[in-house]
Amino acid sequence: MALLVIAVIAVALLAVWYLEWVVAAIIVMVAAAFLILALLFLLGGLAVIPYYFTKRGRDSQPGSYALEQLKDPKDQERK
Repeated sequence: MALLVIAVIAVALLAVWYLEWVVAAIIVMVAAAFLILALLFLLGGLAVIPYYFTKRGRDSQPGSYALEQLKDPKDQERK
């Protein structure tokens, strides 16, 4: 237990002694985390494109519907 306390105090003293290096390391780690998250979001967005084409089909055209053409969901639930 005493060795653990001594180790924590030593790490705290080293952190205070090299404070500018610790702050720089924290900034670099935060920036790297943001870059990794941005890359994951970008790759996730690109991965959706093939899924979209498999669900809709490559030659499908977007539809244009009037309100009169839509069916009432309550009528569909009754059937």
